[in-house]
Amino acid sequence: MKLVTEAGAETQGESESRPKTASKKEGTEKAQKVSGVEVYCEPSDKTGPLTEVLQRIRAARKRPLFALIAHFIDDDVCQQVYRWKGELRSVGKAEPLDILIHSPGGHLNECYRVARLFSRCADDWEALVPACAASGATLICLGSSKVVLSEVAFLGPMDPQVVSKRRGKFFEMERQSPLEAFQAVRYLREFSLASLDAAMFFLLERGVAAQPALQAAARLAVDLVTPILHEIDPFDLGAFSLDSRVAENYCRRVAAPANESRRTQRTANYGALVEEYPSHEFVIDVEEARSLGFNVEEPTEEVDQVFDELRGILDAVHTYIGLVPDRSED
Repeated sequence: MKLVTEAGAETQGESESRPKTASKKEGTEKAQKVSGVEVYCEPSDKTGPLTEVLQRIRAARKRPLFALIAHFIDDDVCQQVYRWKGELRSVGKAEPLDILIHSPGGHLNECYRVARLFSRCADDWEALVPACAASGATLICLGSSKVVLSEVAFLGPMDPQVVSKRRGKFFEMERQSPLEAFQAVRYLREFSLASLDAAMFFLLERGVAAQPALQAAARLAVDLVTPILHEIDPFDLGAFSLDSRVAENYCRRVAAPANESRRTQRTANYGALVEEYPSHEFVIDVEEARSLGFNVEEPTEEVDQVFDELRGILDAVHTYIGLVPDRSED
């Protein structure tokens, strides 16, 4: 589950190792018309079976449905979504809209661009999450008026993933969360204070006067942490802090836009999403999302049964982007 900053963009070699969404031109060539509506699906042989299941969700919900299914949200995915901006705006301004989201996340800027597009196209849309909308996909969900989250589905924390500064890292482009660096500094502070207290107690117990005991304990605490502090680059900490601020600012702009007519997740504690979770992979289920202030609910029994069937297909689908046609158009 990745929320990657521009500073953490992949090298060419790493990018080639991950299946990519087709470019805009390739996407147009691969797009297939289903009931007169052009969708992009990869692999293309999954278009029919997946569309049929999505149509049942649309019929059960009685609302237009747009699907955003992507193994990684990057610029190619953005371009595929942008192809639908006219249709999204036409549908979104006329009636409430559902957007089904299934993705572990992607590049921070691209996730924000998609979220802003949805916000411009519809003042009121609900996010349907049958399985996973983590990291950057959670950022997109912040723009919804409600998240319909199945019992086994989850959102995820929003701490950005940046190129690791760790020495001796195993992978050249290994990633880490800025929270790891901040936690390391906090741990060193707590460790040094604990060392000071322990040394003071030890010396005072043995009859050393308070002043020399304090001086000796302070020297010991400083000597213990100084070699580690020398390994920390303050410029790295500053860069990590800026990455976190970017993520939090994006969350605020999506969840609480200046246009009050837009119904979004205004009560969600997006600051906690960026800073308070101990792991980027932390599972935010229905109860956890509700505790964060999300307007969230579980699907109806009918929709949940179709979600169960959909999850059996999703692992075989790399990308599916587009408005789902009404079955009456068949």
